Amino acid sequence: MFAGMSDALTLTLTQIEAMSAADAQVALDAWVAARRTELPQALAASKSKPHAKLAKQALYRLRSNGLEVAAPAPVIDVPAPLPRAPAEEFPAVLSGILGTGERALFFARPVRGGGLEVFQGVMSDEQGLIQLEGGTSKRGVYRARMKELENDPTMKVLLVPWSRMQLELGRAIVQNDRARNPISNEVMDIIRHLGLEPDRSTVTIEAPKPGDEALCARAASLYREKELFSWLPSEPIMLALGEQITALEKSPLALTDAQKFEQFTAKANAAALEYLTTERRRIYSRRLHATAELFAFTRRPEQAALAEAEARALEHGTARSLFFEAMFARVLEQRLKAGKASAP
Repeated sequence: MFAGMSDALTLTLTQIEAMSAADAQVALDAWVAARRTELPQALAASKSKPHAKLAKQALYRLRSNGLEVAAPAPVIDVPAPLPRAPAEEFPAVLSGILGTGERALFFARPVRGGGLEVFQGVMSDEQGLIQLEGGTSKRGVYRARMKELENDPTMKVLLVPWSRMQLELGRAIVQNDRARNPISNEVMDIIRHLGLEPDRSTVTIEAPKPGDEALCARAASLYREKELFSWLPSEPIMLALGEQITALEKSPLALTDAQKFEQFTAKANAAALEYLTTERRRIYSRRLHATAELFAFTRRPEQAALAEAEARALEHGTARSLFFEAMFARVLEQRLKAGKASAP
């Protein structure tokens, strides 16, 4: 096993413990012959009982040869520490996403000794973190409010853990930088206080699945949900469409109401297709993905499935979107209603 005694004397504790009992005995014999105590003393405290026994025998032989060998320190059986209780989790709140891409947020962080720091704000998927301010609350009051939000069918919000809120805030901070929208000093103080870090991860939208085409054909029904009431094109786009409708209304051509409506619809669909750029596909796919999560949390699985299917179609497709055409149809409907209301 060893070329000579000198080889055995260079072995470490770990190497000895990895050996068989027979090889370890040979190595220890070399240490006894060299009248050396360091390794046998260390090995005597090994957790490997066979090796520790061999080491103690070697130490006995060394003492018998007249060497001073310190008595091994008594082994104290220290019980393993009890698992630390998990830190109390206080759910955070995310609202639905408005047509402007903004959503409200509300969360709490425990204060040592009791109580909570509470924070509320607004973030935008295009502009980043817009607002964030803090206050204080009692833990019992906060828990009761969270329970109300979870059980009240009229309060359509998403309750998430602190880790998820950290992720959302981290992504929002990065978006501030991308949009060149500087964060105020007051908000930066809160960010540092909370230890928030920028997060450059992105939401991944899955590829379309079998059956998505049928779901996307029904996705326009999502506009019945209150979370999508404000989902409309930007104001300049709506104004431009309104001008086109006005021009058609004033057209000298003798058109029936049905023919006029057909042309109005064609204008609205063309505007929807032009509006649906690659960047807007990306933005709305993520808005729908987040809204699907809210639908699922608030026990609306059918709406969640429709939103997810449309999100996948927008992210990975280039074709027309009935969901977007329905958005512009709502603009048309509002414009025509306003026109009738103002007619003599």
